[in-house]
Amino acid sequence: MELDDQIQTGHLLLETRVCRVCKQDKNLLNDYYLSRKDPTLASSYSYECKDCCIKRTIKYNHSHRPKRKDQALQRHYGIGLDDYNKLFEEQKGTCAICGTDTPGGKWKNFHVDHCHDTKKVRGLLCTNCNTTLGLCKENIHTLKSMIQYLESHEQDRHAGDECSPIT
Repeated sequence: MELDDQIQTGHLLLETRVCRVCKQDKNLLNDYYLSRKDPTLASSYSYECKDCCIKRTIKYNHSHRPKRKDQALQRHYGIGLDDYNKLFEEQKGTCAICGTDTPGGKWKNFHVDHCHDTKKVRGLLCTNCNTTLGLCKENIHTLKSMIQYLESHEQDRHAGDECSPIT
């Protein structure tokens, strides 16, 4: 069998396309998203390069932030942005567990805490509390054991320099 017969996208390897947005000539396979099922056809790739597509999507998401957040909340938790804001007000803008008013995390928003079995929303949590619950797999026994462990070493926290170093 000929090598050319084995490579289905071989005719595209050297093909380039001019992006309809930035007008730059870029490699079809590396710089454009595959938008249809047949990768052997040049027409299966978008006419807007990946960089321009990402910029356009980010701009759209920023300019439609409330709508996008509402859609994401509906999709993931079955609540809307109004419900989220109501929870936020009920909690006085603080974490339902630790009470901080600084949510932390990349987006600086409180996380929607929900039961993974029933999908019922329980409240809004800061990044640290949400992560802790997730790492403990919401296991009450693990969390109680953690509390007991910390309580058993409470005197170490107040002893200051008297703590024995780890060797």
